Amino acid sequence: MKTIDIVKEKLPDPKPNDNVLNIYIDVVGQSIMNYCNRKDIPTELQYVHANMVIDLMNSENRRNKSEENNPVSSIKEGDVQVNFGTVQLESREQATEALLFDYAKQLNRFRRLRW
Repeated sequence: MKTIDIVKEKLPDPKPNDNVLNIYIDVVGQSIMNYCNRKDIPTELQYVHANMVIDLMNSENRRNKSEENNPVSSIKEGDVQVNFGTVQLESREQATEALLFDYAKQLNRFRRLRW
């Protein structure tokens, strides 16, 4: 099974088109190869690769939605100025995300030394 097929199966509907998925797969794949100092992605990392793609897509979607829904924190009428608040995660949510999305431990097994 190819990485794109795994990603397609795991994504909810509506799914992005194959070109968009391939871009995400290439971006994450390049990051894996850079981190591991390799010119290939081992087949054992195929599911890790697919999960990282899905997490990247979900993260970007969450960021886009939170930017759209940021509450107004202040309004200044003279010279019109509007400041928007930011959405911050609770420490428990941050710890959960760090635990769930920490791929370094899985990638380290395939990392090569660079001289």
